[in-house]
Amino acid sequence: MAHDAVSQQFQRYVDDIYTSVSDKYRPITQLFGYLSTSSDWNHEQASDVSLVKATDLIRYLAKDTLTNSIYMGFPNGDLLGAHKLGSKTKQYYYDAPENAKFVIETLTYKQANSNELTRAYLSNNFDVIDTTVTNNDSLNVFERTWYKIGLQSPNLVPTPIYKDLRTNEDSLTLVQKHRFSDVVIATDLNIRTIVDSLKASDLSHDAIRVLFGDKGQFVVYHDNDSRFSNFNDVSVDNAMGNLLKKEKFKTIVRDNLNKNNLFSFNFKGEEWLAQSHNITFMQNNNARLLIAVPENSILGPSQKMLRDTMLMLVSVGVLFIPLSWLFARVLTRPLRTLSEQIKQVTALDVSETTTKISQIKEIAELQTSTAKMRKTLDDFLRLLTMLSNEQDIHSLLEKTCSKASLMLEADSAFVYLKSDEDDSILEPFILHTQDDNINTDITLCPRLSTQWPYEKLRNNVNVKDIQFNLIHPMLKTALVKAGIHSENSNVYTLTIPLVDRSGNILGLLGFSYSECLVGEELTHVMGVSKALSDFVSLSFEGQDSIAKQKELLNSFIKLIAGAIDTKSPYTGAHCQRVPELASMLADAASRSKQAKFSNFSLDAKGWEQLNIAAWLHDCGKVTTPEYVIDKATKLETIYNRINEVRMRFEVLIRDAQIQALTAIAQGECAQQTNQILADNIHQIEADFAFIANCNLGENFIDDDIKARIEAISQQTWLRFLDDELGLSPAELAQKDRTGPITLPIMEPVLSDRAEHMISHIDNSLELEAHLRFNMKRPLHRNNLGERHNLMIQRGTINTEERYIINHHVIQTITMLEQLPLPPHLSRVPEIAGGHHEQLSGRGYPRGLQEEDISLEARILAIADVFEALTASDRPYKTAKSLSQSIKILSFMSKDRHIDSELFKLFLSSGIYLEYAHKYLKPEQIDDVDISEYL
Repeated sequence: MAHDAVSQQFQRYVDDIYTSVSDKYRPITQLFGYLSTSSDWNHEQASDVSLVKATDLIRYLAKDTLTNSIYMGFPNGDLLGAHKLGSKTKQYYYDAPENAKFVIETLTYKQANSNELTRAYLSNNFDVIDTTVTNNDSLNVFERTWYKIGLQSPNLVPTPIYKDLRTNEDSLTLVQKHRFSDVVIATDLNIRTIVDSLKASDLSHDAIRVLFGDKGQFVVYHDNDSRFSNFNDVSVDNAMGNLLKKEKFKTIVRDNLNKNNLFSFNFKGEEWLAQSHNITFMQNNNARLLIAVPENSILGPSQKMLRDTMLMLVSVGVLFIPLSWLFARVLTRPLRTLSEQIKQVTALDVSETTTKISQIKEIAELQTSTAKMRKTLDDFLRLLTMLSNEQDIHSLLEKTCSKASLMLEADSAFVYLKSDEDDSILEPFILHTQDDNINTDITLCPRLSTQWPYEKLRNNVNVKDIQFNLIHPMLKTALVKAGIHSENSNVYTLTIPLVDRSGNILGLLGFSYSECLVGEELTHVMGVSKALSDFVSLSFEGQDSIAKQKELLNSFIKLIAGAIDTKSPYTGAHCQRVPELASMLADAASRSKQAKFSNFSLDAKGWEQLNIAAWLHDCGKVTTPEYVIDKATKLETIYNRINEVRMRFEVLIRDAQIQALTAIAQGECAQQTNQILADNIHQIEADFAFIANCNLGENFIDDDIKARIEAISQQTWLRFLDDELGLSPAELAQKDRTGPITLPIMEPVLSDRAEHMISHIDNSLELEAHLRFNMKRPLHRNNLGERHNLMIQRGTINTEERYIINHHVIQTITMLEQLPLPPHLSRVPEIAGGHHEQLSGRGYPRGLQEEDISLEARILAIADVFEALTASDRPYKTAKSLSQSIKILSFMSKDRHIDSELFKLFLSSGIYLEYAHKYLKPEQIDDVDISEYL
């Protein structure tokens, strides 16, 4: 009988589901029936559809609450779409005016990646209020899944389930091909409507409903939860997901999916009864609905009745044996229980206990009062614990209103805070009600004066200062407009000032009631609300202080980062862009379902730690000399020393001219001597031009060029003046000469002298860093030798300067380790200092292996490299295009310089393109085929 009843109940539920789903989708099927057969939509291109005709689609959308968009793909590649404009999509996706309610999009397909997108924005009255025409390279009808499916579907069919990026809801698209053309008609539907239909039933709360589509997708609803997926792709890590992963259950479902009889299976240690039914809710689209309930929920009541009956018989038999003794125990048991409960309350043990209410009136009243006291104290302690752990001010006050309004049985709770601009004004901050159907609007609440409703807010507020039965007229209007109170009802408010320990007014905490509280109830509410307001004031004051300290810290961090970026034009806004890019990639990793990132999740403290590490990842650059960071040519130090070299070649030319004139004066052939002079000058000019060309960083220096530099450097010029005059003591000491030099003296035009070798400054911090990190330190702190620098193979930075630049990571770690960081920020030095480590183990400054590099540091590494490659504000280099930057990152991924999985996520999530549209110049953004990298 129980099984038959379950089967009948299942059938009634299926009938209800069919009716519910059919009613919701019938208007859509009728619309598609008209659109797919009418000649009004049988066109070859979108421009053939008049605006008046397209407005008919808008009129349908205005009436249909289920459909938000209708769009058509034409065989020439055009796209026509009619869309409702919600608050989330209006500005971001459609760039709509403030008063626009609908938009008609016409995409004219000209050629690949060159489309013209026309948008007509309509008001509530379907009047065109604005029109825009833009180029759009991202839309291609031929590549859209719904268009491909629709071309093969003369009947109305759904696409696979997907995540709608505009609403973040699981959705599907209904598509159908026009009967007499290749026009494909489509509309997006929120699959949540199916879940809502699954919810509505008289089944037990622990029933499982699984709706299988004809494409293999399914929808599951169980225990107020729902999941959407494919049967062979279940990644949900909970009880329901584990059930769907079980091969035994899959086999049971497949074997019984097309049967209408009851069958059973084991799940979570108990037996379940299940049955499947066919449901048709669209043209030629069948689905199977599997319903399962625990067998114990069916047979349990019968078994319980049997147990209760046996227990009653035994109790009656035993009752008459100690009748007189038991009678006395029954009378005194409630008193003993109350005594124990009061002892527990004294020890602040307010855990809920079940107490049988006595038949004696006085004892029953005492039990009720004690239970109310325990509940009030329990609620209050729970609220205090919750608030003490809350660090966000808005969340603190929101939870206070939610819990307090429940404790005090208020219709609404509201919070006012003192205005930042005017100390005499209280601004509305939170309006809360327990009724989820009421959409509270805080903007309806008026601003209040700190003098209302109090004549004077004293430092020590007593219970008598709490105002009741007094409401501001505009505040009453706001509560009525919000739907919390009816139009003609009385509204009473309980208002408590929030005052800090210095007696300063922080704000106002209030509750509204439809009935006036009096007597004991009013006393109880006032006492609890007063104690609550005191704690909220302290918590708010503390959290406000912490928030301001964090704001100061963040401002100081950004100040340092800004100073680093300002220090050299060669770094640009690097320290500001890297945190934003790192946050985007970290957010994508935390939301990713890939196994690689399954354990990666950042809470508020984790985000704070990553954000600070990203902002300060290059803070060590404050110690890096500017002439190294800004070195644009090989001979540049504080200035470009090519000018000194040029003067020496100028001297060589003058010496050659003097030598020629002397020879002619001594009787040499003037013509022959002048020809030799011209040849010499030409060679000197060519040698200098060669040296000047080598000074530029974009030229590669091979062995032949090095040999010529060596040969040119052998040329000498005659110096007459003392090169030690006008030098500082430090410069004289750097020359380190053992004796005087006889002038004049011949010197090479290019040389590596002793004063060019700059020694290391080995203080305690430098020595400690040298021992802690694995960066190989060069022999000298810097080598300013002219030949040494001119022979740099690539770029302008020599080995010593490369160490100086890389040393900024050591300085970053050292500086951050000196800060007294709290425990939740303890990994800031490790994350900030790890962005130059490589998975291959060849990174710096520690040469960490792959398993020792945190995911946050890997994220920072990709953000650091990509920003540097694409930056267009670096005077020393030309910005890379988007495709060039991605290609370089792919090489680094293959060489295990960066994390390959993070690189793929960087591409697949579209972060690279989002960042490019925000920070790259338009000419840098070219086409990137990410499939070759994935």
